[in-house]
Amino acid sequence: MRRVTKKLLIFLFGVLFTTIYCEHLIYYIVAAQCSWPVIDNIENEKPLKAFILADTHLLGPRKGHWLDKWRREWQMHQAYEAIVMLHKPDVIFVLGDLFDEGEWSNEKQFEAYVDRFYKLFPVPEDTVMHVVAGNHDIGFHNYIRKGDAQRFSKMLNSSIVQFMNIKENHFVLINSMAMEGDRCNMCTKARNDILKIAGILKCAENPAFCYDGIMKINYSRPILMQHFPLHRLSDADCTESDAPPLPEREKRFRFKLDCLSAEATEFLATKIKPRVVFGGHTHHGCLLRHTYTEPEPFEFYEYSVPSFSWRNRPNPKYMLVSVYYTK
Repeated sequence: MRRVTKKLLIFLFGVLFTTIYCEHLIYYIVAAQCSWPVIDNIENEKPLKAFILADTHLLGPRKGHWLDKWRREWQMHQAYEAIVMLHKPDVIFVLGDLFDEGEWSNEKQFEAYVDRFYKLFPVPEDTVMHVVAGNHDIGFHNYIRKGDAQRFSKMLNSSIVQFMNIKENHFVLINSMAMEGDRCNMCTKARNDILKIAGILKCAENPAFCYDGIMKINYSRPILMQHFPLHRLSDADCTESDAPPLPEREKRFRFKLDCLSAEATEFLATKIKPRVVFGGHTHHGCLLRHTYTEPEPFEFYEYSVPSFSWRNRPNPKYMLVSVYYTK
């Protein structure tokens, strides 16, 4: 009888240890293998530590089995908690498609969505979170229902265009659906806001372009964040380990649906002159270099951040970015 009891206890201990390891400890072990990038030749400057994730796609009331919903959200919550606890970011950016069914949700369902999002991804007191809208949050431009964009902006504290300074680093966050290029109210406001930001940056770069009442800031090229990638024909030039698999990589993009149009991309690039761009939407990683010669030569890199959800890819990803102040 004692031998049976001992074997049973060993078995139960094994089950308990396996459960704790697979459902809790493993996330910390994996997250601990990541670290913040460091630039060796910059002394006495603490960088801004930015944790960037995208495309969490929390399921709503219509799609997906309850067990699948619970499992994927548990995985994301555990991974997120481990990353935040171990790496202690200064700021967290979520690059759209927080929800999978936001565009179809009524007011009550959307309120529950937002509440669930913040329970799954709680923000520590010494950290701030900023989000941008994705097409699954409010719909593609031509399918946005009246009030949905405003609802997202109000409940997630995310205006169409956001301009912020964090530790002397400038960030421009944009609702990608507002870059359609037509004369809708949302697109007109986005264009005017971007032109206003461009004026502020131009004044900071060269005082000759300042005027009474304009916001005064220290100049540095801003970091642009949005949901859509900038204009590109496909992901064919994406060769990173987390790039789309073949033949998906060769699939042609639908402009204004899979990426921004060429016109919107040129408008943003030449007006904002970003030093780097981050986006999501494709669920895969990509690194591209953009070069412009007008109005003066400049270049920047664009990073596509892979999805954070196990529903979208078997190896979810995120980015830890060290941001150093630079002109």
